[in-house]
Amino acid sequence: ISWEGLIEKSLIDRVKEDLIIAVRMFEDNFRRSSIFFTFVENSSPIPERFKAKTRLIERIFTDSMILFFVIFLAINMLIFAISPFYAPIIIVLFQFCVLLCSHKIIMKLGDWKITSSSQNVTVVQYHLFPEEYRVVLDMIRVKGRDWLYQIKREIYERTLAQNRSLDPNVIGDVLQRNGIYFRPEDLRIKTINVYRLIKEASEEFNLPMPRIVISNTMIPNAAASGVSPRFGVVMVTTGLLTALEEGEVYAVLNHELSHLKGRDPVILFTLSALEYLFRLYVLLPIAPILFFIPFLYFFLVMSGIYFIGKFLEAKSDLEAAIKTRQPQLLAESLRKIGYNRLRLERSPEFRFESWLGWDPHPPIYFRINRLENLKDLDSIKHPLLRSISDVVKGFISSF
Repeated sequence: ISWEGLIEKSLIDRVKEDLIIAVRMFEDNFRRSSIFFTFVENSSPIPERFKAKTRLIERIFTDSMILFFVIFLAINMLIFAISPFYAPIIIVLFQFCVLLCSHKIIMKLGDWKITSSSQNVTVVQYHLFPEEYRVVLDMIRVKGRDWLYQIKREIYERTLAQNRSLDPNVIGDVLQRNGIYFRPEDLRIKTINVYRLIKEASEEFNLPMPRIVISNTMIPNAAASGVSPRFGVVMVTTGLLTALEEGEVYAVLNHELSHLKGRDPVILFTLSALEYLFRLYVLLPIAPILFFIPFLYFFLVMSGIYFIGKFLEAKSDLEAAIKTRQPQLLAESLRKIGYNRLRLERSPEFRFESWLGWDPHPPIYFRINRLENLKDLDSIKHPLLRSISDVVKGFISSF
């Protein structure tokens, strides 16, 4: 956006942000009335997790984590009943075991594994008019979700299974044969070499190549897990690949690998575990008043731990900007992924609440502004120290 005359830059930035939010809302509505088929090179068209054991693990660690917390609460109660004094230590050790296995859990939750022989992910998106989309939903209710998998398998068998590319004509023919009217102009086919992007990012961070899984969900997200880079695993959702351009995906992956290199999950776990043990074995015996104000204490401590998490997230933003040499790529990806939150953060009250919320991520507006105003990346020698300073200044400026 360019302008002339006596117009404040803040006003231009606001107009730019309005346009971006409007476009993102339109694109999200566009996606909500679309059907998607994801194909991974040299892999079955049906997700691997549709196996009994894997679906059980998925139920435990998804579904809003309710089942996981119920199981965890039951285990805690059992441990306290057996050994009240040593229960906190046993619980922390149990949590540490879960952390040690986090990379295996993430691998089980993925739909496809990405390897050197299965590098490319292709997402086929076909947009439907609202009335057409309602008809498709009715057909799913009658025929079940397997109906869509049958369509996907037929597309696969007529193209990729025969070493042919995904042909729009074949896709259109399969859709029409299954009662879905086809318009070529509403078909979008997007292929991203996820393996290459993560390999390049790993080389930038001097890390061993992590294992990679694709999660077949339209929520745009990526996550890195593992107690050390040697056990690293990166999960990427199809929603992220659909929502972002390749360069933006690369910037997000650099952010995640920064977490892996810094062992950030282990740092946050250690802080939480030490606080838990200190509270039960040291504070409560000498300050029993905590029994009467547990909620206030818990709120203050958790807010402090999550605020430290904001240091680590800001550090990963900064390291991703340094590695890619293009801070605007990560800034644009944050705009696209977090536009709803960005809209809410226009309110000063919401901005302040975002800083104190139990979320390790700093407010979106702060992260974007910081990335867009980064200058002289080579002068940044200590990304964590710089990030701590920036986060504290950002928090103070929200008052």
